[in-house]
Amino acid sequence: MKYTLTYIILGFYLLITTSCTGPSPTENVANAPSISTPGPAKGSLGTGAYFAINEVGLGANGFVALTNFTDQPANLAGLYLCQGFNCFELPDVTVAAGETVRIAVGDGAGLEDVVASHATLGDLRPSDGEIAMLNSQNPKDPKAMFAYLQWGSTPHDLTQIAIDNGLWVQGGYGPSSDIATRLFRVPETGLWLFDEP
Repeated sequence: MKYTLTYIILGFYLLITTSCTGPSPTENVANAPSISTPGPAKGSLGTGAYFAINEVGLGANGFVALTNFTDQPANLAGLYLCQGFNCFELPDVTVAAGETVRIAVGDGAGLEDVVASHATLGDLRPSDGEIAMLNSQNPKDPKAMFAYLQWGSTPHDLTQIAIDNGLWVQGGYGPSSDIATRLFRVPETGLWLFDEP
């Protein structure tokens, strides 16, 4: 996989800016560019804080994978996924402890554990985008966001809210490409990587 100048500059920037505040980003075995981002919201487990975004399928038939990272069942009712100001209300579905479900932008054909399809998030562009999970249908609500991911570039519509909530780092974005098919978080490291065809 070839590095672009952007990824090299981003990697250098992240190495310098995170060296004083935490672990620096590393690369996987295939040397794909990656970024480490804050994990799930800490503190009191209110609605939404039971779930983490751990994978995003890209393109018109993409999806967002949500994992219940706790040791108890949790319900998606009252939660919203937003890409910018396009938000989709999640269904009243209980997710078992440690299980992952998918919210499909298309019809969800060929995907496992789909609990909602035709999510009105717009296309999940391979080149750049963002996904946030909130407990409000108002994406501008500063206290509603519980999980966030942006890829390909920065900033996006909800970037500053995510930074203010401690869910994202200033200047950071997950790596992607114009032909990326999937973004995924490596559980052991928290780094975001992408797949290409």
